[in-house]
Amino acid sequence: MKYKEKTASEIIRMIEQDLCSISEICKTFKISRKTFYEWKKAKPDFGEAVEEAIDHREEVMVASARIGLKQLLEGYMQKKEKVTYIPDKNDPLNEVEKCRVVEKKFCPPSIRAIKYVLDREERRKDRDRLLASERHPLVIEVQDEETRRQLMILKGNGFRPGGSLNPEVVAAVDKELEEEGRKTKSEERKVKNEQGQAMEQPPVAQPSAAPVEKPKPKNLYPFLP
Repeated sequence: MKYKEKTASEIIRMIEQDLCSISEICKTFKISRKTFYEWKKAKPDFGEAVEEAIDHREEVMVASARIGLKQLLEGYMQKKEKVTYIPDKNDPLNEVEKCRVVEKKFCPPSIRAIKYVLDREERRKDRDRLLASERHPLVIEVQDEETRRQLMILKGNGFRPGGSLNPEVVAAVDKELEEEGRKTKSEERKVKNEQGQAMEQPPVAQPSAAPVEKPKPKNLYPFLP
């Protein structure tokens, strides 16, 4: 199928209004998904319009979700109408409204929605604290290895309690400490070997200085014996 501006406009409208998926849109216009993406690649204006329609659709969906979430957090009033009809006296074939009853019901805030927002805020704070610690690392001096190990477990668990109960975190910390110990011992052996080699080397003899001949005193009175 050849590219047509009218078809492209309809596709963009359907994407923007979130009426159908891309596959359903292609079936509606009897084109393949391959043809759709070829048009998108070959026609820059069409491709840009498609991306803008997708962005607009996402913005509308997010705005609707925020409104719905706000209602769940604050509670909302639900309105229900009940209309009763009776035959018209002047025209029995038609009906007229007899009465209209409006019922209003307040729906309380949703505990699940509140918990979702609070959990999301807690995750955001944890992420900000982690980024801050990476920018400004906290230096803690400890007196014993066990305290250092517990602090490493706390860090490995994302600075959340309960890390010592997580076998994966504990195993990773113990492995890191074991590797540090092997590295430290290797460096100590290397330093000792270098010191031993330096002590075994004989002292280097310094070359003796050549004797310096003193000049003989000059006879200031050669006519005297």
